[in-house]
Amino acid sequence: MLKQKFVIDFVSKFAIQFITASAGIAVARIAGPEVLGVIAFATAYVSIFLFITGLFGSAHIKLVSEGENEKDCLTTYSWLLGISIIIYLIVVLCTFFVQKFVFQKVFSGIGTEYVILIILFSTIIATVFNFSETVFIAKTEQAKSNLPNLIRSIIENILRVLVVFLGFGAIALASVKVLSFLLAFPLIIFLFKGKKFGKFNKEIAKKYWHIALPIFVIVITNSLMMYSDKIILEYFGSTKEIGIYTAAFSIAGMLIILGNTAGTVFFPLFSSLVATNKLDIIKSKVWQFERFLFLIIFPVIISLSLFSYPIMVSLLGIKYEESAPLFSLLIFSSFFAIWGMPYGNIIEGLGLFWLSSLINFLKFLVFITTLLILIHPDIFNLGAMALAITQLTINLFLFIAYYFISFRKIKIQYIKYQLHFLLYGFLVYLLAYYYLVPNLESLSIYFQTFIILPVFTVAIIAFQSFFGLFRKSDVKFFLQLINLKKNIDYVKEEIKGNSHNV
Repeated sequence: MLKQKFVIDFVSKFAIQFITASAGIAVARIAGPEVLGVIAFATAYVSIFLFITGLFGSAHIKLVSEGENEKDCLTTYSWLLGISIIIYLIVVLCTFFVQKFVFQKVFSGIGTEYVILIILFSTIIATVFNFSETVFIAKTEQAKSNLPNLIRSIIENILRVLVVFLGFGAIALASVKVLSFLLAFPLIIFLFKGKKFGKFNKEIAKKYWHIALPIFVIVITNSLMMYSDKIILEYFGSTKEIGIYTAAFSIAGMLIILGNTAGTVFFPLFSSLVATNKLDIIKSKVWQFERFLFLIIFPVIISLSLFSYPIMVSLLGIKYEESAPLFSLLIFSSFFAIWGMPYGNIIEGLGLFWLSSLINFLKFLVFITTLLILIHPDIFNLGAMALAITQLTINLFLFIAYYFISFRKIKIQYIKYQLHFLLYGFLVYLLAYYYLVPNLESLSIYFQTFIILPVFTVAIIAFQSFFGLFRKSDVKFFLQLINLKKNIDYVKEEIKGNSHNV
């Protein structure tokens, strides 16, 4: 059932991202970069402290997947999360009011202060959603973990498009998220009906803290890297530049869901396999994932990067043409994030959380150093481009670190096999960049995006067979992945309460 878990998680997350991106295109075209920037800045402002609420999710997944008492874990996790939400709320409100009334901070953008408070409320509700998702992931119940977010996303994005068509701005857009969470809440209650809570267990709480302490470094550095770049850009630039960057990131980020799917499925699986010393199965699963990554996703990466300008302009309009070079870099940044995800899960599955926290701390140092050098007006002054280059740099750094340590710990080694794909992709990119793309500039950007781009992508994938990269066994594996009957049967069984861990 592992293939079905992977497919269900990927398809639902892709659907969410596709729906969000599609609605985002409409919102971006109608509302413009300024409104988009206000929403992105306000989200970053309240989310930079989210590490406070994100300490115990990985610990819960690891403990439950290793056989700890699930009922007591649920109760203990609930108490720890509830306390962390209260602390988070106090910290954000104190920061906001001190900046506003003590330091007389003037936020750029129309209605930014109100948007910050509305998004703060929606973020607290989202944390409760994340709690239920974590509970289901711990038992690898992918359908249950994905369904509420899919329903909520559909509701939210329909309302987003409706709001901008009616001419409302950032405040109304922020309020839509709150409403979507409230409307989807009954589904969470329904899916949770089979879960039973036990009692608060001090010994289990100690285990949560033992795992959470090194994770604290990971969560806080990830939170800072995810959101501080937009706050820094607002300081040195404007909310419009944030909107330009956010537009590129939102579309390029669709590929990140493949890495998130790998993390969602592999982390609890790897933890259980490590506990039973089945390292060969871990290597096998990573091998299958990487063949899919290089045979299908890598050609897509190459094509999207090459056609970045027609993609961004045809989807969002000419006012977003500055997003094109950012999108081209962010696409490759997404690829390294996807590639490195299973290796990061190996390290965490081995229980090496302190080592993982050290890597993430070093990643943060690389992030802040690179960003400040590239964005500072007295040095490179690259504006939004600095954020894209920084993202590519840190994801490449993280992949190298994860891969090296995985090799040292369990002797996982596929670099010779991977080099064939990388060389093939490099040659294709160079030839297309210098000989194909320049000759297409006279054609319509819509024709390039919707006709030439997909044809070119299929051609890259097909030509792999001439170099012996694509095998018959790969075709069989991909057909199993998209077997509709098996995937539907899996969803039905899980909703009925028949969970499968392998």
